[in-house]
Amino acid sequence: MGAASERRALLLEADDSYNPFLAVDVNEYLIGDFSTLTQKQRTSVIHLCQNDEDFDYSLIYEQIDDKVYEYAETNSEVVLEQFSDTHEDEYEEVEEDNYESLVYVDVQQHLQDNYEEMDDDELAYMTDLITYKFDYSSVYDQIDQIVSNYNDGQYDDELEENSEEQTSE
Repeated sequence: MGAASERRALLLEADDSYNPFLAVDVNEYLIGDFSTLTQKQRTSVIHLCQNDEDFDYSLIYEQIDDKVYEYAETNSEVVLEQFSDTHEDEYEEVEEDNYESLVYVDVQQHLQDNYEEMDDDELAYMTDLITYKFDYSSVYDQIDQIVSNYNDGQYDDELEENSEEQTSE
């Protein structure tokens, strides 16, 4: 971590109201939209979402980018440069013993990685704006697709492998 990143982390750490994450409670979503799923089935779907290497975060990033451009239109001090759309290795592997029902996106980290010219005040503002204005429908569409695939038996082999790994430990 560079000196600027360390200073930014220390500054933001002191702000109790600062929260750079967008979170989707997959369990609550499944309860509301797939009420026939049992807790065990919902846990399996959550596990699939968390461990799907092909889970498509690009629509989330596109929405974050849209908010950056929307903010830039209202603030002449914001200067944007072109950036890469690659977001590899941004998410740590979830330990199999630690299943949660939330899928996290670190908005602040995405902005820092792709908009280096953004100062700390703009970063905090953009994080709040994106968190407030974010459209979760694309995330829910992906969850729906995974549930549909699960119901069609597309993950049976994967779930059996995971179950065998857990019992052998």
